[in-house]
Amino acid sequence: MSNPSLTSTSEVVKNASLAATWEGLQACRQLTSQGIQTLATTVFTMEQAILAGECGCMYISPFVHELKAVFDENYDDGGANLALCLEAQQYYEHYSYSTRVKAAALLSVAEAKGLAGVAAITIPPDLLRTLASTEVLGQDIDELSLFAQSKRSKGNEPVRRTYMNDETSWREAFSKAYGGKGSRLTGEAIDAFKEYQIKGEQLMLEKEKR
Repeated sequence: MSNPSLTSTSEVVKNASLAATWEGLQACRQLTSQGIQTLATTVFTMEQAILAGECGCMYISPFVHELKAVFDENYDDGGANLALCLEAQQYYEHYSYSTRVKAAALLSVAEAKGLAGVAAITIPPDLLRTLASTEVLGQDIDELSLFAQSKRSKGNEPVRRTYMNDETSWREAFSKAYGGKGSRLTGEAIDAFKEYQIKGEQLMLEKEKR
């Protein structure tokens, strides 16, 4: 006989955010099957985006900049990768995936305008305040938005790929994406989040001791 005071994981946890590694995305697949909404974060490549869609993630969070560039204003990562957000959203829409794109790690108003039309955006407080005080014209959006530009031009149909049950192929493709840069950036972002978590836990322990 079950204990009425105990509840299942899906009844306690409604949302989960996991790193877009093979293991993280397979965990998303299991959580989704239990009715838990998932977000795949630290996405830097289409290989991650495609597998996240297959695993049923509600959102993916492509980082348009390296995480280091977000926290170090003197670091130049070579520019924003806005195109990944467009490519992923077009892929999902074309093949009827329910996964939505939630862009992250933006650094400027111009980048926000460039992503007008994406399903969702995570915007840091400072940039949000700047946007709130910035006049945005429809013409600006039409000229700068990658999504508006794509609607005016006929692109090639995205090639459908599947990695759901092929770990070897996914790892090989992921390791080669952007000359290996995608894999490196994902690892660096995960390490950075671990560091911030440890620091946060230490601060909480210090407060408890006071």
